[in-house]
Amino acid sequence: MSGYFPILRQRVRKRTFHSLFLFVTSRCNSLCRTCFYFDKLNSKDDLSFDQIRKISETAPPFEKLWLSGGEPFLRDELPEIVALFARNNRVANVNLPTNGLLRERIFRSIDRMLAAAPGVSIDLNFSLDGLANTHDAIRGVPNNFRRTLETIRETEKRYSNVRRLRRNVLTVITRENYNEIVELGLRLAGENLSGHYFEIVRGETPDAELKRLRRDDVAALHRRLMPFHRHYARKLFAHLPPGARQFATMYYLGNLRLHFDLHESCLEQPRKWPMPCTAGETTIVIDHNGRFRACEMRGIVGNLADFDFDIPKAMTSSAMRDEVDAIREANCWCTHSCFIQESSKFSPRVQLFTIPWAWLRQRWRKLPQMPLGDIERFRALETT
Repeated sequence: MSGYFPILRQRVRKRTFHSLFLFVTSRCNSLCRTCFYFDKLNSKDDLSFDQIRKISETAPPFEKLWLSGGEPFLRDELPEIVALFARNNRVANVNLPTNGLLRERIFRSIDRMLAAAPGVSIDLNFSLDGLANTHDAIRGVPNNFRRTLETIRETEKRYSNVRRLRRNVLTVITRENYNEIVELGLRLAGENLSGHYFEIVRGETPDAELKRLRRDDVAALHRRLMPFHRHYARKLFAHLPPGARQFATMYYLGNLRLHFDLHESCLEQPRKWPMPCTAGETTIVIDHNGRFRACEMRGIVGNLADFDFDIPKAMTSSAMRDEVDAIREANCWCTHSCFIQESSKFSPRVQLFTIPWAWLRQRWRKLPQMPLGDIERFRALETT
């Protein structure tokens, strides 16, 4: 029965501070045409380590640290930053994106991070936005795909026995890569990843043409991607006893199907989620320079320097209260999975009804959404 309890405890929870989104640097070594942060990159005003230390020391305990940038591994003190939040705030999980280009730097940082924060699980998310030519064109770096794939494979060799380091790929769906994402998923399914996740391009990007997607096309693609999530779920929960494994798998797949549902419904125009957005209440976003927001997709609310880098003071400020009220009133429902995920955790109705129902619906959708040749390749992977 012990395998059920962590899963059950997460179904109903109080609306309290849960997650910090921290842009640890503005420095970046890519030129991504999908980047919503492009106009702030490679600035000269990154937070100092002492300022980040003060943020950690003033923050209450919370569960999840979402790191961002720029390229997070360009921050020299990245392992020490993770250790700060593990020690001071009892962070349980760190979400760490990377373009995978700085292989040896990544490994040195991960080694230090694992040693300095022994109780923390880390989701290391490599970005691959299509097959080689498409990915390189979107990212603006020659041979990016090859170099990132080499880093992924070396990461598997080095850390395959470290269960708390999950090795994922994140793919941003755009007009340019839409037709090759299933092929990318088939190729990566043989790389012994922990997971492969798919996002809709969002925000103001350098190339607006990449956002020209149709809802029907995205929905059709999502149906073809659900078998990949079932593939990774079998691996992710294989260590659990049978009953807990089935329970965890149900919530994992139901949650991902809910994300797909909201990506589709909010793609062309905002449509209300089945739960309130908790941005600014259970989360805060801190930019590389200390300015803060309720959500990455909304405007600056204030500067932490004006609150002595004290998160509780910033979150209870009149400016943040006004922003939370504005979010409730605004028609700003979006496709941002991070905030879909964070907000759904605090809705008992979503946890107890919407997600199980989404799981049932995805079970009824079978592999024939793929062409026959792809089905055969996928089933071959399933038996390895």
